[in-house]
Amino acid sequence: MSRDDRPTLDRAWPIICQLISLLRVYVPRLAPIAPDRVKWQHLTRLAESLIRRWLVLNACQESGWPHVRVRATRLAPVRSCASRQAQQPANRPPRFPLEEAERPLARLTLTPDFEGSSRFANSDERYPMRRFNPARLQRRLAALTDVMNDPVRHTARMIRWLARAAARRQQGTGRICPFRVGWPPGASRYQQKQDPVRQDLLSWLNILAREAVERRPP
Repeated sequence: MSRDDRPTLDRAWPIICQLISLLRVYVPRLAPIAPDRVKWQHLTRLAESLIRRWLVLNACQESGWPHVRVRATRLAPVRSCASRQAQQPANRPPRFPLEEAERPLARLTLTPDFEGSSRFANSDERYPMRRFNPARLQRRLAALTDVMNDPVRHTARMIRWLARAAARRQQGTGRICPFRVGWPPGASRYQQKQDPVRQDLLSWLNILAREAVERRPP
């Protein structure tokens, strides 16, 4: 089924930029013991998920996976996000990862605490909670800001990623889809009540982006 994705892209982009601008105001102020840090971690994850699906949809448009000539001999092995980040020059913003992590994210439950703050307990023992590091969240925000400032360049990066994924599909090795199985990162039934506009946008972009990926070349 074909549809015009451009109106959705045009409506989604200002909302995504507004979310990133909001993060740019509050994330730099966070301290390691900030009581509302999980809120901003969630919103950062939501922004990353929205950006990734917007890039996929913008790269695919109506034609499915981009048809770009990629020589099989030049295909690099799939590297982890951490290894790619480590190779980035110190004076450059972190590169936005074009694919989502395959490992599911840890589930967090809220428990009441004194003086109206919140204490977050990990409900899944397989993924122990990490100490909150504001610098890590700021690096993710820097990568999001870089996408917001130059969406054309990052769309070109996604086009190249999808072209290599199409070649990997023929070889039967490596990642062939930028999305992981399950709910999009940042999707939440609780947040659907608190933030319906962005949650509905994430659901809609997720549907359109997955349909665009399914319109892949054979």
